[in-house]
Amino acid sequence: MNAPIALFVYNRPAHLKLTLAALRDAIGAHDTPLYIFSDGPRPGQETRVDEVRSLCDKIQDFASVELIRRDTNIGLAANIIQGVSRLFEQYDSVVVLEDDLVVSRYFLRYINAALSFYADRGVFSIAGYTPNIAMPPDYQSTTYALRRNCSWGWATWRSKWRNVDWNISNFDQFISNPAQCKAFNECGNDLTPMLLKQKLGLINSWSIRFCYAAFIAGEPTIYPTQSFVQNQGVDGSGTNMRASRHYETTLATRLDTSRFTADITPDPQITAAFRRFYDTSLFRAVINHYKLQQYRKSIRP
Repeated sequence: MNAPIALFVYNRPAHLKLTLAALRDAIGAHDTPLYIFSDGPRPGQETRVDEVRSLCDKIQDFASVELIRRDTNIGLAANIIQGVSRLFEQYDSVVVLEDDLVVSRYFLRYINAALSFYADRGVFSIAGYTPNIAMPPDYQSTTYALRRNCSWGWATWRSKWRNVDWNISNFDQFISNPAQCKAFNECGNDLTPMLLKQKLGLINSWSIRFCYAAFIAGEPTIYPTQSFVQNQGVDGSGTNMRASRHYETTLATRLDTSRFTADITPDPQITAAFRRFYDTSLFRAVINHYKLQQYRKSIRP
């Protein structure tokens, strides 16, 4: 039996149809339990949420299907934290998807093989998506390690999830240490500012807190060299991202598990390419630096 899928849905039936069609076609779907967590509607979204739930009620072709309907709108972060935590009461590993992701036929085979291969190798999570960055010419493996998590089609283990401090209790100690902040930004200078926004209540992100937990643990995320996930929701229809073509990628049409890397030390060239992909503009970086300095001043005795 494959690891279960936790699928988080809200109010985009057209996107969900694409997600479900791809999942049904994925190799291993029949051996995969599917749990769908449907967030409750905000005012005015009742009809669209009902459409989504009607689609979910008709799902077949999986080992089992369970739809969990939220009575109220709790938001994506709480839905994911509560939903994944619930599944970890029963399972050792969980695969997480959202309703705007389209997966390759090989996604389930890849993610389950990676969960097995990296289970005891000091890895924090497995990514299904990879941005369109160039690999070093001499890189022969089909996976690579990086110190940044992926929120678009991913998986982790119970032991990692339960180590996440969702309150970021040691944040002030971290933010007061420039060397730590620089290290956290190794794969993109947007990470520390996002963590600051989370602490200030300006955003509500499960992902940046999960990423920080991996950083504190000193454990990387494993990425595939070819993406097994496309995000169809970066079209302005979601609540967290503006329309952009920056994240477009081509779905993998093959899988070679024999070339998974056993080396979980991030490659400097890949890290640099990843950082360039996610770094903010100089203008935004200056603003973020100013806000960071202001916060540091505010917590000094």
